[in-house]
Amino acid sequence: MSRATKGNWLQTYRDYINNQEAPDIYHLWIGLTVISATLRRHVWIDRGAYKIYPNLYVFLVAASASCRKSVAMELGLDLLSPNEDIKIVHERTTLEGLMDLMDRVEILPNGRLRPDGSVVLHADELSNLFGKASYITDLVSFLTAAYTSKAKLEFLTRNKGYVKVRNPCPVVIAGTTPEQMKEIFPSLVLFSGFIGRAMLIYAERGKKIARVKLKTNLREALIRDLFLMSQLDGEVKLTDECEEFFDDWYENKMGTPESKDQASFFERKHDHALKTAMLFSLSESDDMIITKDHLIKAIQAVNLVEDSLPKAVSYIGAVERSDLMDIILSMIKKNEPVGIAHTTLLKRLRKQYKDSKEFSATMDTLIEAKLVEPEARQTGLFYKIKDEEE
Repeated sequence: MSRATKGNWLQTYRDYINNQEAPDIYHLWIGLTVISATLRRHVWIDRGAYKIYPNLYVFLVAASASCRKSVAMELGLDLLSPNEDIKIVHERTTLEGLMDLMDRVEILPNGRLRPDGSVVLHADELSNLFGKASYITDLVSFLTAAYTSKAKLEFLTRNKGYVKVRNPCPVVIAGTTPEQMKEIFPSLVLFSGFIGRAMLIYAERGKKIARVKLKTNLREALIRDLFLMSQLDGEVKLTDECEEFFDDWYENKMGTPESKDQASFFERKHDHALKTAMLFSLSESDDMIITKDHLIKAIQAVNLVEDSLPKAVSYIGAVERSDLMDIILSMIKKNEPVGIAHTTLLKRLRKQYKDSKEFSATMDTLIEAKLVEPEARQTGLFYKIKDEEE
């Protein structure tokens, strides 16, 4: 069945919202998130060792009421409401309740049943999604683990013990202010690797528009094409030209992170680019093919997010600890090739961290960034500098 949006859902969506006060970059990533939520876990890119699914974690960062984050998100999510198969959780939920919601099945056209752990988490303000400190840690840990959409995820909850979710595929879209970033997220968030999975979209106030209007005649076409996208199922492939371009970009042109704040994001930048390219492709057609042009647009979009990342994460309060990461790396290097014990590092830096959990989170970030390599020995856990040639 042909597309009602005539070959470009994202462009039609931009025409639909017409003149809005929210920045264009917000509308782009909201549109991509809407497609992401529609596709669920039905499509993927096979990279051999793992698969890339289209789920996104998008956080719109701006001063309160300055960029019309809430209105922009509502306009996009409203297009999902006719599809009852897409489960949207607005504001706060318990982790146990969320996992219960994700533990369900869907009926395929051939009558078969398939686990469907897809869900959309939406919050106008981040504080409405994340509650007390213990819940922040639990939810961040769960979302970090669920991001890759493994076939089965067993997670230890506080009230129900181990809970299993099959085919998890969470999508997150939330707004936040710089002040909320600092108040809600402990330094654990930056150190946990969660930031590497999230798209922190920072923007400042754009133009003022007294009378905001929608091109409502486009709404039905957008909804109809979202339904068509929801029926897609299978592998999305790169053209040979696109594969060659990606290989060259990844190996020779992707560069290096400009700051420590970007390190975790940078380690997943290539996956972000492929994921976004998949969304650009399926916005245009049902061909399930990613071209070089799709990938170039995706890289440009991801680069814009990366460029604004230092400004966004600077409010979390964890950036100040980047110097401590340098200290840790220096201490490990001084003890090469033997390495240094976890307990030794913890004792020497005990005044720098509030508890061992926060320290362990820092080490997890260094390990995930492939700067440090853990080694279990009879005398305990040791750390060594990661061999760059490995």
